[in-house]
Amino acid sequence: MRIHPAVAVSVAVLLLGRTALGQSAGVTERDDAYHLQDWKDSAHLPNYTEWWYFNFYDSSNDVQAIFSYLVNNPLNQPGGLFWFGIADMAAVVYSPGGVVTESDFFFTPSFSARNDSADVKIGDSNGITVIDPNTCRIFGSTRDGRLAWNLRYERAAPPWYAASSFQVSAEPWQQMSWLLYMPRASVSGTLRVDGKTYQIAAPGYHDHNWGEWDLNNVTWNWAQYSQPDLTFDLGDFPGKPGGVASLGLDGQRFVFSTGHYALVHTRWAYDSLNKLYYPTQSIFLGSEGPAQLYLVMDVQKTDPLSAPVFPPKAVIYEQTAKYTGVAWVNGKYLTFAGSGFKEFTGVAH
Repeated sequence: MRIHPAVAVSVAVLLLGRTALGQSAGVTERDDAYHLQDWKDSAHLPNYTEWWYFNFYDSSNDVQAIFSYLVNNPLNQPGGLFWFGIADMAAVVYSPGGVVTESDFFFTPSFSARNDSADVKIGDSNGITVIDPNTCRIFGSTRDGRLAWNLRYERAAPPWYAASSFQVSAEPWQQMSWLLYMPRASVSGTLRVDGKTYQIAAPGYHDHNWGEWDLNNVTWNWAQYSQPDLTFDLGDFPGKPGGVASLGLDGQRFVFSTGHYALVHTRWAYDSLNKLYYPTQSIFLGSEGPAQLYLVMDVQKTDPLSAPVFPPKAVIYEQTAKYTGVAWVNGKYLTFAGSGFKEFTGVAH
């Protein structure tokens, strides 16, 4: 592959990076549990948000899906996304019949979660049940009946505790933790879309975010790809600016920290409803020590998500993408290609 001219200067800088090789040891079920109790002395509890995110990419059925179990302002203090606390069960499904986007809101008494494991419940029909440290079941159904799922996730790659209270904005109080509990998973079960049931057997992913930040003003770029023995993950915050990315390869994890990677959006499309541009192609370049990575992400499908609030409001562009990468690791050259997910966030005014 040719390196895009827009990132040519960044290559020279990145190749001077130092090593950052690591793997999260000691990650337990407790790390994937509910974390509110760790933040109760904070001065910004109305902005406390926590979510558990899952996806899968089923090539045989041509079905991709994401599921997010979220709570905001769980103690119902003045402020937050609304004037009261909410829980949200969000799902996006890309299928041969089109894209189905659902977001069902609940009052916080409908939300419950354990502080020793990722057992979560939203309403009567949506939840996460931990089976063992490497396995969980997620289930749910939307109020309008269009979607229903019952899926088993089994971890297929080591976890990564990517960030603990990482500053995501210019304001120091805005902090987020990020745990990739399943950078790659084996997913099985059923998904029903508009009355059609799919038997799912596909690779997937599960991560978990929590902390305090302004949901309508903090923006990010996120990306996720996996194949057997290889994972790529990115969390980038333009407003800070800064972030972290990693390449997991054959049991090792190479971490690209702030200043040792570049992300450039090279093609764009326009969202006339929200009056925002969003990327349709992005290029990632990273170098730290023994690992260099060049990666192109070509968007295949896009669906915007936003809360039903007045502007300014964040719009999250959920995307599926084709990944094409070249890596040099410990003197060895490899190429890879496949399909994954990414997000881009903008603020609509």
